[in-house]
Amino acid sequence: MLERFTKPARSVVEAAVKEARAARAVRVRPEHLFVALLGEHYSLAVRVLADLGAPPDRVLAEVESRRDRYVDGLGDEDAAALATIGIDLEEVLRRVDPEPDEDRPRVRIRFSREGKKVLELALREAVALRHDYIGTEHILLGLVREGDPVVSDALTALGVTQKELRAAVAEAARKAG
Repeated sequence: MLERFTKPARSVVEAAVKEARAARAVRVRPEHLFVALLGEHYSLAVRVLADLGAPPDRVLAEVESRRDRYVDGLGDEDAAALATIGIDLEEVLRRVDPEPDEDRPRVRIRFSREGKKVLELALREAVALRHDYIGTEHILLGLVREGDPVVSDALTALGVTQKELRAAVAEAARKAG
């Protein structure tokens, strides 16, 4: 499927793996794809977000402020519930994912089910827009459509709705094409 991705879109997928590894995550999740997407400063997706009043630095700040709330799918409420029965979520996560060992071979990080869904939805968005490629704008639409709480909460905080984002992407793609 990656053969249909534009060079910037492929860069997003590759950077998402690096982002997940840097975050010491077990899988590449939508938030990693989103952070990687925000790193493609000259991409159509980032230009659309900026035009909607959500420049990459502000979006990234919103993502970072929310990331810890959803540690590997567990939020503050989950941590509090576990604490009531004497389980420290942070300690469990630390033991499950210890500090990286330089002598240990690096395992290939795979995409989570939700991360794969984003890429599938990106393809569907490209088809819906009658594009024969998958660009950063399609990944952005796939991210929004998948509904990851880190992504959706960050965009909502900046006043970006799915409906206006979809319209802005369609218009920007039309102008660029």
